[in-house]
Amino acid sequence: MAFDINTLLSAQLHDLKNQMQSLFGAQSELEEALELNPEQQTLLNNLQNHSNALSLRLVELLSVLKLQNQSFQPNIDEGWLMDTLSPIAHEFHELHGMVISLDFDEDFNQFYDEQLLTIAAHNACLNAYQAGANTIAFTVIEHEKGRWQLDITDNGPGFDNDLLNDKNTFSPSGVQNGLGLYLIDQALKAHKRNNLTGKVEIRNNLNCGAQISLIFP
Repeated sequence: MAFDINTLLSAQLHDLKNQMQSLFGAQSELEEALELNPEQQTLLNNLQNHSNALSLRLVELLSVLKLQNQSFQPNIDEGWLMDTLSPIAHEFHELHGMVISLDFDEDFNQFYDEQLLTIAAHNACLNAYQAGANTIAFTVIEHEKGRWQLDITDNGPGFDNDLLNDKNTFSPSGVQNGLGLYLIDQALKAHKRNNLTGKVEIRNNLNCGAQISLIFP
């Protein structure tokens, strides 16, 4: 029987995910213990932030593996965008000191897969941070027939010119343009509704910084 690397990766990632759940349980016990010693609360906060970031990475890798094996079925439900993005904004502020603004109505809701949108938004923030940005703004544009887009704009140096074409459309082939952009692209392409497919557009701002537009069907 041939060795199946995908089976190995899937099993290992699921085991790591189980270990993360155990870690979260231990954190809950520690949180109760710290009620008697509140001056150490910042230690728990740091532990929780790093655990959440690691957990998100594991979920992300599992999702990508399923997408590649065509075994992932996106759950396209109506969701509250503020609830999805607030934890990401909190994480990047607490861990990296970034200023993340969510510039849309807190009651805005739309159809999307929460897990995939989380992957896309998290990687967009990570790319911006690694490029040197310290501020990111999330804004929303609504289109006809229920289509909508989420613009993610930073104050970094912008995209390299070789990533941009005349229409600012991102069409990756593999991961040579970076794993982050590849994951964002895969997350959007998995969104299919009303015979349309999600897509990613990228551009540089006139003053400075980059913008990634996640366009949902």
